[in-house]
Amino acid sequence: MQFYSDPVCHEPEATTSLIPKPPKTVWLTCLVSLVLLVSSFAQAQNQLTEIDLEHIRQATVRQYISEQQDRHIKCFSDLHPSVVQNDALDDFRQYEKVYLIKESVHEVWANYKYASQTDVWEINRVSFGMAFCRDSEEVVYADELLFGMEVGQIYFLNLKILHGLYNLPVAFEVTTVDRERRLFEFSYLKGGKAEGKQSIQLMETPQGYTEIVHKSFVRSDSKFRDKYLYPFFHNKLIREFHSNMRRIITYNAKNPRLAQAGLAVDK
Repeated sequence: MQFYSDPVCHEPEATTSLIPKPPKTVWLTCLVSLVLLVSSFAQAQNQLTEIDLEHIRQATVRQYISEQQDRHIKCFSDLHPSVVQNDALDDFRQYEKVYLIKESVHEVWANYKYASQTDVWEINRVSFGMAFCRDSEEVVYADELLFGMEVGQIYFLNLKILHGLYNLPVAFEVTTVDRERRLFEFSYLKGGKAEGKQSIQLMETPQGYTEIVHKSFVRSDSKFRDKYLYPFFHNKLIREFHSNMRRIITYNAKNPRLAQAGLAVDK
């Protein structure tokens, strides 16, 4: 190495590196390989074939997912809600139920919004199969936690009818989470036995409690099922769901860490 007495006035002589630079084609090949690797990983996370069916305990949910693949639906991005915002609902049958929880609307919202969905949907007549989150392309199974209801989440559930004599798979997507209106909306996926959506809206009562208005809109190829069977079994399911939420809210009121965290985020 050569030293100079005046580093300000003198420039060092150019030297030849002993390490040869790789040709541009090598860098280009590495870059292309990296892009393909990242793309294939992202795509794999979106594939229905990547679902671990052995991790899903309900045979009906496993069969439902397999049937989607038989219909040439390969990716979660190929699944679409049957009803989106601003769709006309004139030819859908509408049902409405109202429930009361003697807690503030802020506390009830925090629990409905931030409770783990794998716990929320584990009740007597409903069991959680798996969920898929569109934003993160993450698959969540029943033995894992999924805190927070978000738009783009798809839930795959099993419904127990007649004390389990008949089991029905159902899949729906969260399409609306509106804090200002205290509103959640879910849409059944296209290709199921029924099309439609459900909405859950929280309203504050004059006494400072929370009124929960649960609306359902349904349409299938059977008017008899829509008029008689659907409301009979559906009302049992949603009553059990909201009763489970009431238990969760009561528990969190005694153990307020989760509710306080939700309220902090909500505000």
